[in-house]
Amino acid sequence: MDEYYSAIRRLPPFLRDALAQLSPVVAASVHEIRLRSGRPVVFSTANGPLLAQNLIPKAADALGPISQERLQECFYALCERSVHSYERQLAEGFFTLPGGHRVGVAGLFHYTEDRLKGFQAVTSLNLRVARAIFLPLPQELTDYLHNGFRGMMVVGPPGSGKTTLLRSIIRAISDQGRKVAVVDERFELWPCGPGGFAQPVPLHCDVLSGCGKAFGILTALRSLGPQVIACDELGGQDEFRALEQGRKAGVDFLCSVHAEHLEDLLLRLNKSRMELARDFSCCVFLHSVARAGSIREVVWL
Repeated sequence: MDEYYSAIRRLPPFLRDALAQLSPVVAASVHEIRLRSGRPVVFSTANGPLLAQNLIPKAADALGPISQERLQECFYALCERSVHSYERQLAEGFFTLPGGHRVGVAGLFHYTEDRLKGFQAVTSLNLRVARAIFLPLPQELTDYLHNGFRGMMVVGPPGSGKTTLLRSIIRAISDQGRKVAVVDERFELWPCGPGGFAQPVPLHCDVLSGCGKAFGILTALRSLGPQVIACDELGGQDEFRALEQGRKAGVDFLCSVHAEHLEDLLLRLNKSRMELARDFSCCVFLHSVARAGSIREVVWL
């Protein structure tokens, strides 16, 4: 059964039962379920946004405009009435469900002593469906992984398939017998809970789940002896400082970053091409969400 049905499992019955009527063929094309106060439910697909009530006419009433009260009910249901358990993640504007499904949150922010603590009211929820998909790698990347791999960045806009490609490359590196430490801050690469992993992890991988990337990188260096460290959505200066320590220890890095093209990437990271080349030898740029997971260009640094 498609992961879509797993993603909606925690929603309250009025919405879960309606969304569950979506046909499996269509469900497989849904990558986000958008819930907004006063607006109808919208699916994000490769073909653009689609109104859920048009795809599930029998449940049109439940999928029409969602009241603020109903949206708040959805939020509490997704948190299993334990918002404090997700306080740290909510401070970043999201939380992750079992299976790696990520819920983005917008609303009225709540601050304590100039620090974001969470939300006083939730006005939007973006439920992103996580699927453990692996992509076949093009020959150019396969050859590079076998011959002289020295750091790689996977670059693309949101929804372009960066995490999927990153997961595929990690597995390919592990299959070579190289030790990989995966810093999975948002539980998206290999979702893990108290019962273990939702999907099997490659043989030579260790996964640090739910910790910040800088902390995870330094922890991996101290205790796991990796040859490669992989993490999603690199960006903070503290993360680059941790990366530099890893490079001095002879560790290679595989990371993803939100950006459209090389100039955008350099601006986002506040680095020159020469500075980036000290830690990475290539950047793999992906197409937009309409061609998620497909490589547009490989730029050698």
